[in-house]
Amino acid sequence: MKVLFLSWAYPKESSPYLGIWAHQQALALRNGGVDVEVVNSVPFIPRAAGFLSGKIKKYSEIPSVEKLDGVTVYHPKFIRVSPNSALDEFLFRLMGIQTKLLARRLRRQIDVGRYQVLHAHNIFPDGAIAYRLHRKYGIPYVLTLHDVDRFHSYPKEGPHRELGSAILSHASKVLAVSNRVKSNIREHVPNGRSVELLYNTFWTQDHLSDTGSGKRKRIVTLASLIKRKGVHELLRAFREVLGRYPDYELMMIGQGSELGPLKKAAEELGVAGSVTFTGAMPHADAMKELARSSIFCLASWDEAFGVAYAEAMSYGLPVIGCRGEGIADVVTDGVDGLLVEPRNAEELARALFRLIEHPEEAERIGSNGRERIRELRPEAFGRKLAGIYEEILLTV
Repeated sequence: MKVLFLSWAYPKESSPYLGIWAHQQALALRNGGVDVEVVNSVPFIPRAAGFLSGKIKKYSEIPSVEKLDGVTVYHPKFIRVSPNSALDEFLFRLMGIQTKLLARRLRRQIDVGRYQVLHAHNIFPDGAIAYRLHRKYGIPYVLTLHDVDRFHSYPKEGPHRELGSAILSHASKVLAVSNRVKSNIREHVPNGRSVELLYNTFWTQDHLSDTGSGKRKRIVTLASLIKRKGVHELLRAFREVLGRYPDYELMMIGQGSELGPLKKAAEELGVAGSVTFTGAMPHADAMKELARSSIFCLASWDEAFGVAYAEAMSYGLPVIGCRGEGIADVVTDGVDGLLVEPRNAEELARALFRLIEHPEEAERIGSNGRERIRELRPEAFGRKLAGIYEEILLTV
């Protein structure tokens, strides 16, 4: 079986963790015998603009096709600017036109007709591209929604409403990575069809016994350093921890717009000497740091699922997340993780104290968490997703 993934989020040198879930899924399928290739649309940046910053330079040098862990990845270019800017909002309104151009470009770059299934990982732009390729070639497509933002939600108004309806109507299957995402889209899927749950898998390499040089008294988070990831609340909670347990440390793995403000806040809170900001790290290195830590904390809100929780749980780390978010699908508070209210540094500090001061409970929670996410292991995930494709092909 030959499958084409379409995901605008996919790991690259400049952002090694962005879209890691898509790469993990591709690897899980490939290891199960499915031939997978990937389309990862990237912003068009002239090479001459590379002098503006190191990140822009890396984006300008992205090739049209490359291999990542043996998976072929195509990089058609589209126009994108700084997220959430006024110009970005305007360009989003032109997404219909852009996806037409992207689909046309793909038809020139690759032999689309050789694929049996297309799998898009959002409504815009990838669902729109899959829909246009489906209309041209008759290839069935699966649509997986990973978030509740404008790229994964049904447009209630504006120029994309009709296109969004067509994308959902013609998809052979609509999948969601959590109940939170499912409830956001369910009413907009026509013809009474159901939205199926398919949780993300996690790191596909055999890493579960890799604990590096042993556990450290370390709290770790792994995320884009933006406000909704709860990183400022974690920093304030850590100040309370450090006041009682000065031998603990905090590691924040990732990059983002809050990196500078977080460093400044760490100085102001008097914890800078015990906090490490690693910036972006290769995925394998990030996994080693997880394995050496004792508590994983990602108290984020508007979180569809969060693969990093599953990765941490696979090491037996007790994890802390937020109530009402996607992770609540797989974490039962006090059993295989702890859940706190979002935006609440005080409750977060209490959860951290609970795990630090009750090591036997922390070990039990971590052990339960490792068992809980066995169903998300890549072998099981690959079989399940391949089964979905086979079911679709039987009805074509």
